[in-house]
Amino acid sequence: MSSLPAQHLQETAAWTQQTFEVSVPVNISFEQLQDLLATRLKQLISKDFGQFIYLLYRIDVSEKKVKAILDDAAADGTDPYRPIAALIIERQLQKIATRASFKKNNLPDDEEKW
Repeated sequence: MSSLPAQHLQETAAWTQQTFEVSVPVNISFEQLQDLLATRLKQLISKDFGQFIYLLYRIDVSEKKVKAILDDAAADGTDPYRPIAALIIERQLQKIATRASFKKNNLPDDEEKW
């Protein structure tokens, strides 16, 4: 994940802090953010599964991908938290990259805009 702009990761970290009500240090790496979010997801899933599902829909994470992660974790006997955290972070990074690409495509001349 080193190819993504640091600004996008920091924006995602700030979003994670606000959305998941966790304290996120400045200049966090993707892996650190993934670990932090995985810990929060574990708490959320065990205490308020409905809120977890609500957040997944709000964030627009693929239900199919989450189900596959949960199925794999159940079959392997592993924790699903880190892979789900990575999925959430990657989805947020996609949103940020999409917004940035639309900003770049704006025409500079007001007369050229419709």
